[in-house]
Amino acid sequence: MVRAFFPRPKSRPMSTLAAPAIDFSARPRAELVDDGGRSLDAVLLVTADVAEAVAAAVAAGYAVMPAGGLTSAIGSFDYAKDGLGLAGVVAIRPKGAVAAEMVDAATPWEAIKSHQLAIDVAAGTVACGAGLTFAQVNDALAETVGPDARVLIDLTSIGSASVGGVVATGGMGPLRLRPSATLEAVVLADGGAPKRIAGDDLAAVEGLQGWTGMVAAAVLRFYRVPPSEFGLVLPVQGSDVDAMAGLLATLEPWTRVELPAAGGRLAADATLLNGIELVSRDSLETFVEHAQDPARAKAQGLLQSCEYAGADMLACLTGWSEQAVDDVLFSLMDPETETIGGVTIEFGVGFSSGAEMDTFRAIREGAPDLARTRARVTPEGRLKPWTTSTDVNVAVPADSGAISDVLAAYADYRAAIRALGKELAGTVDVELAAYGHLSPNGVDPHHRVTLFADVGQQGALAAARQAVTACKRALIRDLLHAAERSGARITGGEKGAPSLVEIARAAGGESRLPPELRRRLDRIRESVMAAPPAFRFRAPAELTGG
Repeated sequence: MVRAFFPRPKSRPMSTLAAPAIDFSARPRAELVDDGGRSLDAVLLVTADVAEAVAAAVAAGYAVMPAGGLTSAIGSFDYAKDGLGLAGVVAIRPKGAVAAEMVDAATPWEAIKSHQLAIDVAAGTVACGAGLTFAQVNDALAETVGPDARVLIDLTSIGSASVGGVVATGGMGPLRLRPSATLEAVVLADGGAPKRIAGDDLAAVEGLQGWTGMVAAAVLRFYRVPPSEFGLVLPVQGSDVDAMAGLLATLEPWTRVELPAAGGRLAADATLLNGIELVSRDSLETFVEHAQDPARAKAQGLLQSCEYAGADMLACLTGWSEQAVDDVLFSLMDPETETIGGVTIEFGVGFSSGAEMDTFRAIREGAPDLARTRARVTPEGRLKPWTTSTDVNVAVPADSGAISDVLAAYADYRAAIRALGKELAGTVDVELAAYGHLSPNGVDPHHRVTLFADVGQQGALAAARQAVTACKRALIRDLLHAAERSGARITGGEKGAPSLVEIARAAGGESRLPPELRRRLDRIRESVMAAPPAFRFRAPAELTGG
């Protein structure tokens, strides 16, 4: 089928927006919880017209809580409903669809509904409704533009995280690119006419969790990538930080992302590593217990590789290339030592495009998904679990010593948590799952700790929680010191402003942060203070002057 696409006429946002009458008090309760297990005290509205719903809610005196896929809802519901001075809270979820509905490229961005998208081939952009997933966006690009066309939002939750939610959280995937790196514009709903936000102004939306308004649509530049996708899995020993640092320093040239013009070719005639991910052996063991074949059988094979290599972690390399996976491995390897940066490839496993990569992604994404799920489910006879995850993104130079310094802080954190687990054995169960990002452009290996205790052990659970929190703050301080010594840069976290606030608290206040982070917090505070009360009510006190 041939589609015709036309140049986009210049358009201006509507000057007024008539808010329809919606009886919010009759809406169903929002049965939602955030990553910490906190329930949302709000009513729920699912809508295809986000701007219209937001205007109606604000007109009726309600506070607005954006509700997307909630894959990154860290502390999103941590607010006091009493004293808001508002009629209540409404959670607005953009309506999704099984497949995106294609509309004409000339459609004004402000008119894009939550389940729609418009592809402008000539401009190299795609306007996406807030309720779509990036898997759906890429599927539409493949059908319309070609199988090598895609947006560079590469989250592991690409099939579940919504467009609006990812922009609101500022989530980064394995490529370590923030959404703003490829965002052309955002359509923001804050109770009035929808606003088109672009350029430097995107900082008032990206990563602010909906504290300044709700994303109704996003316009992204798309690119063409090399045709072959590959995966390489190498067993590594987490305590051998020098070997892991040597691996990352060696791979750094292949992780550099140079963006062409919109619609252009990425890494032409070359190999690009679009991710170096960490999966701990214990996370893989948990995955094997719950997974189905073929992913289960493949994961068992990877566990066997860990056993042969005497390793407790897997470094999972993914990328695009013009070459076959065997040729990619040869290009990355030192032929004299037959290693990659000193890490042996003897027990490595390769994956090629198609079904093999689907299986690989199921394994890589299964570890964090299971860790989050276990943290949300209360086992019979036990208290509600408590959980926390690290999120500090560190951009490091291609120097093995600098990288080793950062990785050593995580090794110390793992050792401290495991020692705590032994100390509390029989009273509180301490589970640690490590997974996440090792790209030199952003070292951010998430370490999720989950505590379980029997009913009646509230005091022991509270004490264990305090101990874990102290260990986590020590980790953040160690990372700040390591960055200062080595010339690395802490760029925040992939959960946006909440991660920045957590880093500031651990550091002992904003005055102890690097200048770049202090400036970012100042800009965020200015944006939040200028936002309507219906949105900023969930923002932490550090950003509202409360």
